[in-house]
Amino acid sequence: MKEPKSEWKNNFAHFIPELRKQIADVRERNDLIKLLSDSLHSVNEFSSVRIHSVDHRTNTYFPFFLDQKSGARNLSEFKALSNARASLDDPIIRDAIVAANSFIVCLNDFACAEPIPYWLRVNIDYGLREVLVTPLKIKSDIVGICYCWSDKSNSFSSTFIHIMDSLSTELAYAVSNTIIHEMLDPRGWINDMLLNFSYDLSAIRTRQELHLVMERDLKKLFHFDEFLIITFAPPRNSDTILLTSLGPQPELLDWIRTNMTNETVWQQTANTTAPVIINVEDIDFHDAPPCLDPADRHNGGEIMLKILSENNDSKYGLILISYKKNVFDPLDRHITQCISRHLATTVSNILANEELGRKEKHRALLLSLSHDIAAVRNKDDLTKAIEKVVSQLSSISRFVIRGINEDQKTMSLFLYDKHVKTAIEELGHYFVLDAVYPIADGISDLVLAGNATIVFDLQEWIDKGNAPSYFQFWRSMSVEKCVATPLQTATQKLGIFWVDSDEPDIEMMDSMCAQISIAMSNIMANEQLIQYKQLLEIENEHLQEQIKSIYNFSDIIGTSPPMQRVYQLMSLVAHSNATVLIQGETGTGKELIARGIHESSPRKNKLMVKVNCAALPLTLIESELFGYERGAFTGAFERRIGKFELAHHGTLFLDEIGELPLEVQVKLLRVLQEREFERLGGKTSIKVDVRIIAATNRNLLAEVNAGRFRSDLYYRLNVFPIAMPPLRERREDIPSLAHFFLERYNNNHRCKVTGISAAAINELKAYHWPGNVRELEHLIERSILLSNGKILTKISLPDLNDTVPGGQDKHAINLASVEKQHIINILRQCSGKISGKGGAAELLKLPPSTLNSKMRKLGITKNAKIE
Repeated sequence: MKEPKSEWKNNFAHFIPELRKQIADVRERNDLIKLLSDSLHSVNEFSSVRIHSVDHRTNTYFPFFLDQKSGARNLSEFKALSNARASLDDPIIRDAIVAANSFIVCLNDFACAEPIPYWLRVNIDYGLREVLVTPLKIKSDIVGICYCWSDKSNSFSSTFIHIMDSLSTELAYAVSNTIIHEMLDPRGWINDMLLNFSYDLSAIRTRQELHLVMERDLKKLFHFDEFLIITFAPPRNSDTILLTSLGPQPELLDWIRTNMTNETVWQQTANTTAPVIINVEDIDFHDAPPCLDPADRHNGGEIMLKILSENNDSKYGLILISYKKNVFDPLDRHITQCISRHLATTVSNILANEELGRKEKHRALLLSLSHDIAAVRNKDDLTKAIEKVVSQLSSISRFVIRGINEDQKTMSLFLYDKHVKTAIEELGHYFVLDAVYPIADGISDLVLAGNATIVFDLQEWIDKGNAPSYFQFWRSMSVEKCVATPLQTATQKLGIFWVDSDEPDIEMMDSMCAQISIAMSNIMANEQLIQYKQLLEIENEHLQEQIKSIYNFSDIIGTSPPMQRVYQLMSLVAHSNATVLIQGETGTGKELIARGIHESSPRKNKLMVKVNCAALPLTLIESELFGYERGAFTGAFERRIGKFELAHHGTLFLDEIGELPLEVQVKLLRVLQEREFERLGGKTSIKVDVRIIAATNRNLLAEVNAGRFRSDLYYRLNVFPIAMPPLRERREDIPSLAHFFLERYNNNHRCKVTGISAAAINELKAYHWPGNVRELEHLIERSILLSNGKILTKISLPDLNDTVPGGQDKHAINLASVEKQHIINILRQCSGKISGKGGAAELLKLPPSTLNSKMRKLGITKNAKIE
C-alpha cells in the first residue's frame, strides 16, 4: 500500500485533531456515518466502513451503522446484515476484545472455516479480501468494533492504521454517547422511521399489505425473527391468528393458539402500557415447539407481548418472537409501544374492509340466488341453485334438506347435493335415501322449535349415546360439525337445511334459508297441484262412468223374495262402514248392488272407485292399487296416486277379488287392517279412510281350502256377506227385467218395438240362464235388432242341444262352458270383432280388456272367434 502524498502528510498534524473534534460533537448515528465515510475514504482507498456495537448484557454484538457500500448485494442481504446479532465468541471478535490496537485480517483464512458468522460469509461472498479491525474501548472495556473493508490485499497503509488507532477512543465515546442519546431522546432518527412506518400503515387495506410493511419497515427499527397479530375476539369465521410471518408451520401455530391466546399469558400486560418480555424458559409452556423449546438452552428464545388497544378497547395482541434470548432491549420496547395504537387502528380497518367485502359478496350471491329461485320449478332446479351459491362459499362443503312429511311427525330426504350423493354411493348407505326419521329425536325438534341456526358437534352427541342415526351418517363422511337451520314460511314449518361446516356464517345461512324456504314451499305446492290435477282427471273419469250408470235401490229390478232379502241386507249395511263381500254367479248384478250400497251410504257424495282385479296385469296390480312415486320404476316420470288414495273418504269396489295373486293379497290385507299403505317407491305411510266392497263369482271358501286365497284376507272381507241369487232362482222377475231392457235398447237403437208376447215371456222363463241377468240383457238387445215388428214374438235363445249333453239336467251344466259358448256365439255374430262400434265387447257390455281376460281364462282361441 502506498503511503499518503507529502502534501497530505503536511496536513496530518491538523487532520487528526480536527476529526477528533468533529467526532466528539456527533450525537446522531447518521452524522457519524457520513463523517467517517467522507473523511476516511479521503485518506485511504477501501470498500466500506462499519461499526458494530457490543451488548455485554446479551453477550452479543450487532451493527451500529453500515455505510452504503456495506457489501450487501441486495436489499435482503442488507436487511440481514443490519439486523444480524452475533456471539462475542465468534472469530475476529475474540481477538478484538483482547487487542490493544488495530489489526488486519485476511478473509481468505476464514473462507473454508466452519462455522462462520453470517455477516462474515456475506462479505467473503461479496468479494472482500481484507478487513482492518479497530477495537473501540473506554478504559479497557470494549464498546464496539470498527471495520474497514477492502476487496484488495495490502490495502491499508501504516499511516491509516495509525489514524484509526488515534481515533479509536473518540469513536468509542461517540458510539456510547449516540446510544445513550437515542435512549434518552429517541425523537431523532427513530422518530423519522416511526413517521415513515405510520405513513405506510395509514395506506394499508389488506392483510397482505400489512404483512409486507411489518417485514419491510418494522425490522428496520429493531430486530425480531417472527411476528404474529392475534385477536381476543375472532371475527366471523376467522382464526385467532390474524396475521403471521411463520408461514406453513402448523406445529408452532397450533402451540400459539393454545398457549398465546389465553388470559393467563396476557394478564401480565393488563396493568402496563409497555410491552412485556417473556423468556420461554421461565414459563411452563406445554408442548412447546423445538424453536422455542425452553430445554434447549442454546436456542431458547424470548417473546415480546403488547396489547393493541383502540379507544381503550383491547381487541388485539402483538407477538414478536426472537429465536435467541436477551435480544429485545428498552429501545425496542419503546418503539413497540409507539406503534401499537396505530397498528391497532390498521388491524381494525383491515377487518372492517374484509367485513364490507364479505357483505358485498354475500349480497351479490343472495341476489343471484334470488334470480335462480324465481325460476325454480322442481327439486332439481333448487339443488342446482343452492350448489351454485355453496360453490362460492368456502364455509360450506355439503348440504342436505330434510322435509317434514304429511303426517307432521316424521322427516325424509327432500334433496341433497352431488357430494352427498357421491358419499352415499361410495359408502353404500342407500338406506339414507328412503329413511324416515321422527321429528321428536332431540335434534330436529330442537331446531324446528326455534328460528335460529344451531351448530352440532357430531362426536360429542355420539359420545353421549343419544345421537340420531343421521349423525352417524355424517360422521362416516368425516364430518365434525353440522349446522342446522329451520326452513319455514310465515305459516308453515317445512324442514331443516343441514350443511357440513366448521366455521358457519350464521347470517348468510339465515338469508339463504329464507329464500330456500320460499322455493321449497313453491315446489311442494306445485307437486300438490300436479297431484290434485291427476286426482281431478281420475275423478272426472270415474264420475263420467258413474253418470252413465246412476243407480239407487229403485233402479234395481226385481221384487222376488230372494231379491227382497238382498234389499233388506243392503238397507242394514248401507249406513255403516263395514266391509261388504258380494258373492254370486257372473251376470247377477254384483256391481249394481255395490253401487246401490254406496249411493245409500253417508259416502255417496264421494267417489266409488272400481277396480277389476281380473283385468289388471300382474305387474300393474300393485301400482294401480297403491300408486307410485317418481322414479319408482322405469317409466315412472312423475308421481301417480293409486285407487286407494283416490277413494279416500269414499268407497273402493274390488270386483273379481278372487283373481288377486297371493303376493298382492298380503299387501291388501295390511291396508284393510291398518288403513295405511306406501306408494310404490315411497318412503312414508299414507293413511286412508276407505269403505271396501268386494265382489267375486268364485267360492272363496273353496279357494281358501285349495290354497289359492289367504284365509286371513277372506275373514277380513267376509264381514257382511251378500249372496246374489241367480236368475233361474228368481224367474218371477224375468218379465220386469225383459221389459226394462226392451225400453232401454229400443231407445238406444231407435227401434219401434213396444212389447213382448206372452209366448216369448214363457220361453224366457223356461230358459236356465247360465249367464244370468247379463245374458238376458244381451238376448233382449239382440232380439230387438233382429225383430221386424212392434212385438217381440221370438227370442233368440241358445240351442239347448248345443249347451246341454243328452240325458243331463240342464241346471247341472258347467257354468264356465255355457259362458264360453255364449261368448263364442257373440264373436261369430260380430265376425270376430272384439272392441269398437258393433264389437263383441259392446254387445256383452264388457270392457275390451275384461273380455280378452275372460277369453284367455276360458281358452277361447283366435280361430274359435270366427269358426
